[in-house]
Amino acid sequence: MKIGIILSRCHWFGSSRYILETSQYFAKRGHEIHIFANTWDKLKNKRIHFHKIPTFFRSNLLIREAFLTFFATTILKFHKFDATLAQPTRYFTPDVGEVQFVYKAWIDNKRKNKIKDSLPIRISDAWLSWMEKRNVKRCKAVITLSNSEKNALAKNYKISPEKIFVSYNGVNLNEFNPKNRKLYFKDIRKKHNIPFDAKLILFVGNPFQRKGLEYVIKALPKIKDKNSMLLVCGLDRPKNIASYKELSKKLNIDNRIIWNIKLTPEIKKYFAASDIFVFPTLYEPFGLVIIEAMASGLPTITSKLAGAAELIEDGKDGLLLKNPKNCEEIAEKINFLFDNKNLMKRIKRNARKKSTVCSWDKIATFILNVLEKAAPKVQVKYR
Repeated sequence: MKIGIILSRCHWFGSSRYILETSQYFAKRGHEIHIFANTWDKLKNKRIHFHKIPTFFRSNLLIREAFLTFFATTILKFHKFDATLAQPTRYFTPDVGEVQFVYKAWIDNKRKNKIKDSLPIRISDAWLSWMEKRNVKRCKAVITLSNSEKNALAKNYKISPEKIFVSYNGVNLNEFNPKNRKLYFKDIRKKHNIPFDAKLILFVGNPFQRKGLEYVIKALPKIKDKNSMLLVCGLDRPKNIASYKELSKKLNIDNRIIWNIKLTPEIKKYFAASDIFVFPTLYEPFGLVIIEAMASGLPTITSKLAGAAELIEDGKDGLLLKNPKNCEEIAEKINFLFDNKNLMKRIKRNARKKSTVCSWDKIATFILNVLEKAAPKVQVKYR
């Protein structure tokens, strides 16, 4: 098949990683892949071709996405593909819509949690929600990252469940591996001046508000081990970051928090240097960092609201929060793990084992089957 894929950014870190991983698999099976994006990390494969879509007004999401939609739609008129894949919030109707975020569900979640946005963000959410609804109804097939997102999509947009396929995010089991602890533990701790014997709690997210950083910070003073530290990895607006740092000062724990404010393709090293991963998200279609932490053999505490929570058996291969905003519950679970070393070891082993169900080969095979169903007239020939 000749497959066309459209997205804004295509990199090894963040949610767009799935495009690079699955494209490599598709190419191995003899398919020709064309990726249309603003920016990307190159792949050395003669079957994978990248096409530049110009970027305008980077600071304004709504205008930037409108231009991206216009150029992508125009460019695609000059290409013929057996199947196209894109996020339906951003582009005119692809054959297969890969839904990473149900915007209507997020808007409802924000109202429930009384999260106030600026007018541009509210306009952007409304526009993306409209675009998403329009396109998922017209797509030949839709892929969601979890069963909870499948249900949200069917409920909010009245889409037939038979049209929706669930495919969890994948993980590179070689790259995210418990063996990394021996390789990167000392280097990362030296880099950030973290004592080797300190118990390190890791938070990774972008943006911080939806991912629940506030509640992790508020839980830190309640952790019994006062030498424990919190490592924050991710990116947010400078104004928001300043507010979190101010909160840590008010709680008198600013000396226990390390800020690594950037998006890094080397997040595997930070998993390797940490003892516990905490992710009390308010809304998460899946949570790539959750499965990556599990594959790294890191005990994970996350919200039941995360799609990846469907994979976790509470108390066996991770711990689930009933209320992600409850800092008492977060601290209680962290203390519980630190006080039970044997349990931590079992959870590490079980988490790694559970993560193997999300190997990229398994995920890519499933997505390829969906693409083939969207192009039923194509006779697929594997080389």
